Amino acid sequence: MAPLNRLSSIFSRKDSKSTNEPVLGSAREKTSESGAHAIRDFREQARIVKKGSPLSMDMSTLVSAVDFIRNKDAIDDRKFLVHPPQLEHSLTFISRLGPGKIQTALQNTIVELLYNDLAHPPATSLSNKYAWRTADGSFNNPDLPDMGKADTPYARSVQQSHPLPRNKLPDAGLIFDTLLRREGFVEHPAGLSSLMFSFAALVIHTVSSVFRTSHQDWNINETPSYVDLSPLYGHNQREQDRVRVRNGYGVLKPDVFAEDRLLLLPPAVCTLLVLFSRNHNYIAKKLYEINERGTFVDPAKLQTDNPEDLKKLLEQEEELFQTARLVNCGWFGSIVFSDYFSCILGLVRDGNSWSLDPFGEIRSEDRTIFERGKGNVCSVEFNCLYRWHATTSLEDEKWVGKVFDQIFEGKSPETLSVEEFKSAARKIAATQPDITDWTFGGLKRQGDHTFNDDDLARVLHDATEHPAAAFRARGTPASMRLHEIMGIEQNRRWGVCSLNDFRQYLGLKRHKTFLEWNSDKEIADAAEKLYGNIENLELYVGLQAEEAKPLMEGAGLCPGYTISRAILSDAIALTRGDRHFTHDYTPYNLTAWGFADCQRDPDAFGFGSTLGRLLLRTLPNNFTENSVYTFFPLMTPKSMKAHLTKLQVADQYDLLRPKKRLPAKVISSYPQVADIAKDRSVFDYPYAARVSRVLSSKGFYTVDGPGAQEKVYKALADSPESIEQIGRFFYDTTRRLIDSYSYKLVGKNICGVDVGRDILKYVPVYWAATEIVVLKGGFSLKTKESPEGHYTPQELYQILGDIYSFIFLDIEASKVMVLGAKVTTDIKHLLALIKGNLGLGIINRNSVAELFHKHKKTQHNEIVQRLHALSGSTDELANTILALLVGSTVEVSLALTNAVNLYLGSEYEATIHSAAKSNDSKALSGFAYEALRLDPPFQGVYRTVKKDHFVGSLSLMEGDRVFLDIKAANLDGGVFPSPNTVDLTRAGKNVIWGDGVFSHLGEPLTVKVLSEVLRAIFSYDNVRRAPGQSGILARFKEHSRPELAYSYVDDASFSSPWPTSLSILVGDLLYERTQDNDI
Repeated sequence: MAPLNRLSSIFSRKDSKSTNEPVLGSAREKTSESGAHAIRDFREQARIVKKGSPLSMDMSTLVSAVDFIRNKDAIDDRKFLVHPPQLEHSLTFISRLGPGKIQTALQNTIVELLYNDLAHPPATSLSNKYAWRTADGSFNNPDLPDMGKADTPYARSVQQSHPLPRNKLPDAGLIFDTLLRREGFVEHPAGLSSLMFSFAALVIHTVSSVFRTSHQDWNINETPSYVDLSPLYGHNQREQDRVRVRNGYGVLKPDVFAEDRLLLLPPAVCTLLVLFSRNHNYIAKKLYEINERGTFVDPAKLQTDNPEDLKKLLEQEEELFQTARLVNCGWFGSIVFSDYFSCILGLVRDGNSWSLDPFGEIRSEDRTIFERGKGNVCSVEFNCLYRWHATTSLEDEKWVGKVFDQIFEGKSPETLSVEEFKSAARKIAATQPDITDWTFGGLKRQGDHTFNDDDLARVLHDATEHPAAAFRARGTPASMRLHEIMGIEQNRRWGVCSLNDFRQYLGLKRHKTFLEWNSDKEIADAAEKLYGNIENLELYVGLQAEEAKPLMEGAGLCPGYTISRAILSDAIALTRGDRHFTHDYTPYNLTAWGFADCQRDPDAFGFGSTLGRLLLRTLPNNFTENSVYTFFPLMTPKSMKAHLTKLQVADQYDLLRPKKRLPAKVISSYPQVADIAKDRSVFDYPYAARVSRVLSSKGFYTVDGPGAQEKVYKALADSPESIEQIGRFFYDTTRRLIDSYSYKLVGKNICGVDVGRDILKYVPVYWAATEIVVLKGGFSLKTKESPEGHYTPQELYQILGDIYSFIFLDIEASKVMVLGAKVTTDIKHLLALIKGNLGLGIINRNSVAELFHKHKKTQHNEIVQRLHALSGSTDELANTILALLVGSTVEVSLALTNAVNLYLGSEYEATIHSAAKSNDSKALSGFAYEALRLDPPFQGVYRTVKKDHFVGSLSLMEGDRVFLDIKAANLDGGVFPSPNTVDLTRAGKNVIWGDGVFSHLGEPLTVKVLSEVLRAIFSYDNVRRAPGQSGILARFKEHSRPELAYSYVDDASFSSPWPTSLSILVGDLLYERTQDNDI
């Protein structure tokens, strides 16, 4: 087919839904007739051009032009690698057409596309004024700053088309007693728990303002119309100031929240809010610890009577508070779109972790941007959507009834008047104590004003076990009678539309009869007798008493049909309309760590649960890493047992109510730490239990105690010569890697290299992989020289780091199950490679020797023979090799990084430089010992008490966990004179080494490795830190992880035990850069 005859097919959208739509002419001309005319015009113009224009009419030209016009998502601006750039070629093509319709049409199309690339007006602006949420919700839409602001009128969404005169509507009390009042208890069909609707109450009070209508003017909504956690932070600046400490750390007062009206709801609602209060403080503290931009200082060092210091304190306080609030609101939104929506849509029953994502940019075919971040206003129609009292559990019904009796002194709900209710509400508000003394559900605050963790957990565990009630007519508890009457009357004063008007607004069919609305004849007849005509049915009553949607795929909430449709629309409008969840929801505004921290992870345990992470973070000793109470608290354990069994994953979860785990007791006294560290008869290592979860046989020697460890590291290096040889490998590899990864500064005889990222991380990996476990036909590293290898050094480091973390570190509880599954898979793969050339699993001393890289020497064979002598089976030997891989790499890398960082730019730099130049092994060993004492890889270790025991005056009970703060003990001035200074003569005397690198490789080899790497780096001329941030080892003390001396922020912006970057400059390089030196 000739090119010009194919134009009608070329000039069509790629989207199959619009393949018949031409793109010529205005973007709004969508009819086939206009498209046909445009194609004919183009053919005519093209013939003219072809005759007299130098422009070539080949297909690449046409494809380039058309691809630009019709590609709505991603234009390939590098197409000139094949043919000329799309935009430039398209414009050139158009410019060579003669004046006429086709040139104008193409020009207009391109102008529209280019204009639509950008938002008009801009979506947001710079400065903290726009980055942070205001207390009252103003400026969410910068162009309409009052949109959704607190203390502004409700909106009206639906035009009332059918008259509902108040004087012809039935009495509200009669309606309640006829259609709404509970008649027996019906359990929720989807197995939703009472906690589901406690969380729903929190969502409703945050975004729908059901109970924040002004008492002075009922047209006014007193709270912002955004997902901003206003029940926690307050709905104006005065309320917000009440909950803040303002001490420079950006934290809230202990366990406080701003919304007093929640105190009258079942206690699980306030308990959840307390968890978000704690989460805010956790986030603020972590932001301060990480100090991403390097601007935060210790508030204790600022003098408030100094104007400059006071200004700095207030600025820091505001930045920390506002950023923590953004992150905490991100958490709230993530929970809504993970756990909450998973239950609403019934996805949790199928083990489906998918969820709606309404936040991203959406472009239409003509590249116009689908609206987002334009604001929101809560409307009166959606205000009455969330009256979900029918779902109240039996236990919460009793609790509400008890509170009702206390407030109204035993009066019956039927006899209580609206004025009596308002009078009681005013009395309660007038007698509220200070916000730090608020209580709920009979809980008591402790001396520091916090609630006891056990009390909060009990409330949540109970609410998880209690089944919610079903949505239905005649399901609302009698104690809610006055609430419902007031709600009906309020909607009448607002002139809210009928149920059918609302359904039509949503695109739903209008009900024609009461039986269509509710197929229960008794309910339908009663409603018909009250209202007469289905068109007279009020929205408030119609929503609550409508027939509930049955349990089915895609339905888990099972409310009335109209509610089930409307809440999804409302949720999308609320979140997509919020600028702080769209345009300004960025890693810059939330910080890199904060942005990552609040993201929903669909691969998280519990089918992508986020609420489980919150429970484990804020109540770490009362929820467990695999409990259904942790990851499915919005469903009853009974219902989840059935679903998990059906999905064949019940064995991964604990179905029992979690038991409290006592927090570890911290011990830092040198004598006590020294005694406990070596006493295995009373204090057990905790690592064997973790190993048993990922390995099914013996041989992982690093968890088997000092005896097994000593045998293995003596097999590794049984003589001074073998230690020297290993040390030489580390020296040579360090120098070679520096030469390979360094870069030269322009115009200077200076080179830079990121030793933290590219050198110190991988030197131990190269040793372990190339000197210990290179397999004949099995395991090998993938490098430029050996592209056929199984892993790159970076991949192997990550895998070994995960294995180390799972076995030896107290990792975040919410990650245990997922990391355990990953580690299990990685270990199986590694073991398969290690045993890859052993045939059918039969092993002898000759085949074992083939596992190891000989380097034309016999030492490796001798190592293998000694290791094999220690092993009782193939599996045991393979596990020993795996333990060597894990124990000799990532922790050694961390120790090397700490040592280099300790001495760079220090007062000892000249001394260590001299020792490195002269190869003074004694001095270098002294530097290695002191680096391990002053800046060890880890702060300490855990032990489990096997039987009741006294350590000095400290009483320990069987089952207790103790944390030995080894780093603190090794700074005891009574044992180490001038403990914070480097003393090369100490040589490790009296130092407690714990379970670290000495246990994995032995003391002589560990010290030698550190010595040789220090020599390799500090023997360069003029070695020094790189300037600015590049030369700083970015790390922070993470108080929630006591075993870590420091934490780091990894490439994914999560907290990590492994360092990321430390750059140095050197004045010379000892190796010429060649192709052969690339590793």
